[in-house]
Amino acid sequence: MYTELFETLYPINSLKKEKGVVVSGVDALALGSEVGLEVGDKILKVNRKDIRDFLDFQYYTGSEEFVTLEVLKKAGEVVKLEVEIGEGEIWGLDFEYFTPRQCANDCIFCFCNQNPVGSRESLFFKDEDTRLSFLHGNYTTMSSISKMELDRIVEQRLSPQYISVHATDPEVRRYLLGRKRADDILGKMRYLNEQGIQLHAQIVLCPTINDGEVLRRTIMDLAQLHRGLTSVAVVPVVFTKLHNYADRMTAVSDDYARQLIQELRPLQREFRKQLGNTFVFLADEFYLRAGVALPPRSHYGDYPQIEDGVGMVRRFVMEAKRTLKNSAPEFIRRGKLHGTVVTGELFAPILAEFVSAMNENWGTRLTVASVRNQFFGPEITVAGLLTGGDIVAARQAFAGNFLIVPEQACLKSGNIFLDDSSLEDVERQLELPVAHGGASLLNLLQQAHHLEMQR
Repeated sequence: MYTELFETLYPINSLKKEKGVVVSGVDALALGSEVGLEVGDKILKVNRKDIRDFLDFQYYTGSEEFVTLEVLKKAGEVVKLEVEIGEGEIWGLDFEYFTPRQCANDCIFCFCNQNPVGSRESLFFKDEDTRLSFLHGNYTTMSSISKMELDRIVEQRLSPQYISVHATDPEVRRYLLGRKRADDILGKMRYLNEQGIQLHAQIVLCPTINDGEVLRRTIMDLAQLHRGLTSVAVVPVVFTKLHNYADRMTAVSDDYARQLIQELRPLQREFRKQLGNTFVFLADEFYLRAGVALPPRSHYGDYPQIEDGVGMVRRFVMEAKRTLKNSAPEFIRRGKLHGTVVTGELFAPILAEFVSAMNENWGTRLTVASVRNQFFGPEITVAGLLTGGDIVAARQAFAGNFLIVPEQACLKSGNIFLDDSSLEDVERQLELPVAHGGASLLNLLQQAHHLEMQR
């Protein structure tokens, strides 16, 4: 779930079901303004078809020359607008986001089942919405999807879709999802595949439950859908002692990760030979935990599962090497930057290697701080789940005149951490300026340089 984007687009306290789509912005020079649409108007129907969200509006108006809109004006009256759409004309409208569909499963591995007191409210919300899958790459189980919803995906070409499969063995999948009855996930995927919808799949690997022969069967079943199903990501289950179902699960160990890599390598080689690509990818965490070298760049193709933690480290390494081949930027040559870069325990060795080379080649004085996760628990080692409190607690590891918090540090709206502490709170408690954002480390260093100059 994309926490920051989710909260920005639809705050939890606004989740309520209503028909129609509300206009939130109008370009004064575009068609919407010309026909009298205003902020606050709700479009109920297009050509007598009910509108559920902005995707419906875009679809039903996308290829028409004439449309009839039924609109609930913000003043309370319902009006009909007859609109001729000229060639090249745009509506120029922004819309409020739709109400996301909530997940009805009780997955035994769901991360939401272990949120500590003080977590952001949105972390407790489980979304299961194929529209979010299409728009943002969110994974859905499709366990309770209706034929009408499947047909909408096909009709409106909501492609690609990202599907949480976990196991194709019906009983194993039923157990993992916490459902009373099994569902035919392969049947749904075949239908979408046959209709030309591109698919990506995910397997959250839970040792002793869906690994071994169950995993092999799942992978081979999914391989039958190749071409339409273009990639499968295998990611490790992560849980803490706070998890509701901690007693049902077994943690992924370093030895387990090594064994899994060895087991899947022959399959990956065969897929590259038969299918033309790796097809089934292991999350970076497996390689880092196993102490095994990352696969080469060619292994990842066009990085189809990078948002699921597959290939992020390889891409970072490639970009870091390219960066260091160049001479130091002017802002670095002007002064020796002295500060600390924050990251999680898992990625710290990789980042430290790059930062060490930067210090040697460019004369910077940077320290990498490996921050222990105290909020969720020490089992959580990724940078993306660090909180403001975790960073403050690691203050003894910081050196220099600034702190760099990479984009993976889960900041909401640019300045709020997962424990609801703000960037300003962290800066005040540490008495250090903090550079942050979604830019590269080099861009963050430039931001840090400006902060240093302001001190």
